[in-house]
Amino acid sequence: MGTKTGIGTGVWVAAAALWLSGCGDDGSDPEAADTTGASSGASEATGSPGTSEEPPATSAATDSDPDDSTGTTAPPDDDSSSGGPPVEGEPVFVALGDAGWIATSCDRGASWTHLQMSDVLGDHTEWTAFGGVTGGPDGFVAGFGWGAPGHLLFSANGIDWSELPARAFQIDGMTAGYDSWTAAVAHTGTQYLAFASTRWGSTDGQSWTPSNVELPPGSDQIRQLRGFPAEGMLVAALESQSGNGHPVGNFIAVSEDDGVTWTEGPGYDPACGNGVQHYGDIEMSGDTIVVSASATCRSTDRGQSWGSVSTAWEGDTQDLFIADGTFWALVGSRVYESADGESWTEVADTGVDLKSGASADGAFAAVSGSGDQFVYSSDGASWSPASLDWTPDGQTWVRDFTVQMQLGGCGT
Repeated sequence: MGTKTGIGTGVWVAAAALWLSGCGDDGSDPEAADTTGASSGASEATGSPGTSEEPPATSAATDSDPDDSTGTTAPPDDDSSSGGPPVEGEPVFVALGDAGWIATSCDRGASWTHLQMSDVLGDHTEWTAFGGVTGGPDGFVAGFGWGAPGHLLFSANGIDWSELPARAFQIDGMTAGYDSWTAAVAHTGTQYLAFASTRWGSTDGQSWTPSNVELPPGSDQIRQLRGFPAEGMLVAALESQSGNGHPVGNFIAVSEDDGVTWTEGPGYDPACGNGVQHYGDIEMSGDTIVVSASATCRSTDRGQSWGSVSTAWEGDTQDLFIADGTFWALVGSRVYESADGESWTEVADTGVDLKSGASADGAFAAVSGSGDQFVYSSDGASWSPASLDWTPDGQTWVRDFTVQMQLGGCGT
């Protein structure tokens, strides 16, 4: 569950709308996480990928050394921006899909290149892109695996990706390796987070140790996790399935200390988080947070209280993103805009059923659910088809989409 950047807000915001048909219906879902508290050692998350059938190991490389990366070309030195919203740079868009599929645009969404790590598709494979992609000051982190062994990848520029080796994950000074599935990735402004069977934290996206991040009581499932560095906020859409520690159902919680403590404000309609692991999103601008999937909720006081919103559309929201401080929503082929997250206006019909989108520095880009159509815009109102360096087969399941401002763009 990754990150979308808008330079107007300086926010790395995730855009994972996850199409996980039939998943997450019981406590064996890999989104499940232990909420009894993190210790000074490994912070363990319970749960399993929810399937007894393990897919064959399929990797982009055949290096047998478990401490070596099994990804693509190792990333070059990072030339990306750091320390908050960049003043200069170019937007780099990244789309993430199953089978280790990653597509990147270095020219404001007009053209796209891609790579694929595996031929194995489906909800329960080691290359299912459930974890999503997030951006931070050192580069991008992408999480794969709804099924062992799972993979965490890093790229300094969005083009060159490598799988992090076992030695990148240390517990008490010992190599631990990456552990099974990936439920979520995010950047908080101070660290990258990866939720697997261990809750990992990293300041640079490449060296990882157990994090002290906890989740609120009753968080049987992480349905969506979003970091908003400029606002100093971490927002989680959660579900209690057991009723242990929280009433059964969807709820939302916010943290202002990197996930150590959480607040659940009153007035939230659980329908707003219904399906948010499949479609919809969480977005924040200033003190206002919007959650939209099967319904839409808004908080104007940083998650301390919530209210329901009547939107200008019918049906499910596919994605939310921020452009120049305003909220944008994708619903089918249509694009909507709101200055306050409450009053929405349709601004475009792209003619393409869209899954995810993002904006930065006046550039807009979006993708269909099967990854076979990308569109881009310079104003959000007039959209054009993008060119691709591959012939789509319509088999890709796009799970996430992000953009980050980087000095030198992709560096190519």
